[in-house]
Amino acid sequence: MLAKLLGMFGRKPVLVKGAGKLAEGDSKRIAIGDPLAGGVEVILGRVDGQLCALDRRCPHEGGRLIDGPLAEGRYMVCPLHNYKFDPRNGRAVGVTCSDAKVYKVREHDGDADLFV
Repeated sequence: MLAKLLGMFGRKPVLVKGAGKLAEGDSKRIAIGDPLAGGVEVILGRVDGQLCALDRRCPHEGGRLIDGPLAEGRYMVCPLHNYKFDPRNGRAVGVTCSDAKVYKVREHDGDADLFV
């Protein structure tokens, strides 16, 4: 009951059509609104069958995570310093860096709800 009440005050999810087609080990950039006017860019990726979402902004020196094939089939990469992030939890891999921001995503009927 409490979770339902708290959910009423959260932001509504953004529907991402066709997200179910994202292949294992691949990622895709999604723009929600205008990033220059308060919108966000998110990278969706699929690891171990799970659809994951990270903020495109790298927490290290303002780089941007890139979309396409995931490094080693499982990590999102910022090309500025070749930092890797685990899309399931946002943790930096093998380097000392803050975690990337993770967004909740829920798949249904070949689409996904993205909570930003």
